[in-house]
Amino acid sequence: NLEQEDCIFFVVSSWTGGTPPENCIGFFQWLEDMTLDFRVDKSKFLKNVTFAVFGLGNSEYNSKDFCGAAKKLHNMLTSLGAKQLLPVCLGDASVEMDDQFAEWMKNVKHRVATANVDPEIVSNQLNVITNNDKEEESDLEVEPEDLINDRYLELEAEEEENETQLIDLEDIVTSPGKGPQDMVTKAQRKSLTKEGYKIIGSHSAVKLCRWTKHQLRGRGGCYKHTFYGITSYQCMEATPSLACANKCVFCWRHHKNPVGKEWRWKMDPPDMIVSEAINLHRKMIKTMKGVPGVQPNRLEEAYTVKHCALSLVGEPIMYPRINEMVGELHQRDISTFLVTNAQFPKAIIDLDPVTQLYVSIDASNKDALKAIDRPLFGDFWERFTGSLKALREKGQRTVYRLTLVKQWNMEDENDEEELCQYVKLLELGQPDLIEIKAVTYCGKSDASNLTMKNVPWHSEVRKFADTLCERTNGEYGTAAEHVHSCCTLLARKKVFFKDGEWHTWINYPKFHQLMKEYYASNGEKTFSTVDYLEKTPSWALWGAQEEGFDPKETRHYRKKKTKTLVGEKSMSP
Repeated sequence: NLEQEDCIFFVVSSWTGGTPPENCIGFFQWLEDMTLDFRVDKSKFLKNVTFAVFGLGNSEYNSKDFCGAAKKLHNMLTSLGAKQLLPVCLGDASVEMDDQFAEWMKNVKHRVATANVDPEIVSNQLNVITNNDKEEESDLEVEPEDLINDRYLELEAEEEENETQLIDLEDIVTSPGKGPQDMVTKAQRKSLTKEGYKIIGSHSAVKLCRWTKHQLRGRGGCYKHTFYGITSYQCMEATPSLACANKCVFCWRHHKNPVGKEWRWKMDPPDMIVSEAINLHRKMIKTMKGVPGVQPNRLEEAYTVKHCALSLVGEPIMYPRINEMVGELHQRDISTFLVTNAQFPKAIIDLDPVTQLYVSIDASNKDALKAIDRPLFGDFWERFTGSLKALREKGQRTVYRLTLVKQWNMEDENDEEELCQYVKLLELGQPDLIEIKAVTYCGKSDASNLTMKNVPWHSEVRKFADTLCERTNGEYGTAAEHVHSCCTLLARKKVFFKDGEWHTWINYPKFHQLMKEYYASNGEKTFSTVDYLEKTPSWALWGAQEEGFDPKETRHYRKKKTKTLVGEKSMSP
């Protein structure tokens, strides 16, 4: 009954390719049918309706897709005779969205004063939009960069042109011209802080990993402990860049972090980031004091950070001074695992040695990668393959990380075409190691439609890994697995399989010695993967009875809260 409404306000987000979100597709399809139906009088169907559209998007995507759903909705309503109260507003998530929305509402109310619309109707409609979020946002200080100029308010002449008009970001919040802005907006800072992140400066963060807490209590370490021998309770999870160039469907941050294709923000110095990260990490470790089960000796040792996982959230390699930051960590004898999403090949080429360099391989072909990663770059596939080629030239340990998502990149572990495509990617980058893990379900999110049905069992991950390994014609072997994390490890035999035994663990003191020599020679004295290998313990191996669980730890099982009904059989995967 759209034609029976007086005044309607639309707030519309955009999905991949500028399409409407899934729960709006039906409405958009109906409206499009009306515009194409010859029986509908286009000049009269919505002639009594006044409307305004606020789009939600990110300007980092190409201009065609940016707020594409909002622009399409505005066009369809106008073509059916509806009268715009304001031109469509393109809200940009890369800056403070709340300020843009507040400014849009202010202008809606201003237009009502001169338009033939009942102010009471408008007031009621806007209350519906804002009441749900009023309590949550009331403590956020508004930071309007500029009020909209007078030209924006004088739209009568433009409205007579009967064309779709767009309000750009510049029409809402003009750049102050005072240099780069903070990467993290107030809304993003609040959201990330609420989830346990400690924000450092204007673009970095650190968070206490659950596996750090687990091993402090003697309940086992993470898969990196099993595969590579790190001490989980001495590991710091951090990132120098909360921004990313992808919006992956399985992102555990639900896209609450910034996005971008290049560095355009303020830049904090690497020594400050590292010092503050360690300081904040120690403070979080201190909160574990008194927690039942925490071992005093481990708590004391945990204050000394021995490892840094540069994989928290975002794209660490985007930070222009990443080499200096890695150097700050190495000077403190902190090993580094850096993860990149394979969209910045030149940054990979320019990167100094790290203990282990990861590339995320989220799909085997171009179409699947676009659907899963939802990249900002139009040439994402060329960047992806270029990153793999760059990885091949690195002298130190390199890893492909495959995250398996049912119905996305894991239709069938026996799919010959898909397996062949993965093998081609292996030939392109020739990684030392391949981690294959199940996607982690992080709960329902408006940013993704993943459910538990998309999460593979460990047996399925294991079978996929075994099958892929066979396709490499003996180049890789099944080295280790961590059943608790649904994660497996394939390793290049000629590098890691020595005298009938696997050597996937890392000799960390030897690595730090090699890095000191590298820095002292200004990068002239290089080294390779084989220079800092260590034997993998038997309990970590593929097929071991311990399933990758360190026997020095105590396995902990959660007590089931639900009772089994009489006659009901328990089911296990």
